[in-house]
Amino acid sequence: MIALLPDIERKLLRILYNYSAGRRRLPTMKELEIKTGRSTEDIKAGLLALEQDNYIVWEDKTDTRHIVITEGWDRDPKIATPPTPPGAANRYFTEH
Repeated sequence: MIALLPDIERKLLRILYNYSAGRRRLPTMKELEIKTGRSTEDIKAGLLALEQDNYIVWEDKTDTRHIVITEGWDRDPKIATPPTPPGAANRYFTEH
């Protein structure tokens, strides 16, 4: 069974998703600090956890603008689906 995201990770995911949808860009680290009330270290740890769980891809960690959201919502724990590996969606369109 997949557990729900911890508070900071869920909050970061919602901020990233809503911010990118409304402003067509991702928030800066400073904006994430203001919106979450958390330190840079806490935010980076949360983002790394989201990346490990395949909610985001963050290859260039020099800036938050390099984040790619792969799943914008907390997963439903009743639906146990394996995480999609990064790039899997793109492979479908290039291979078919």
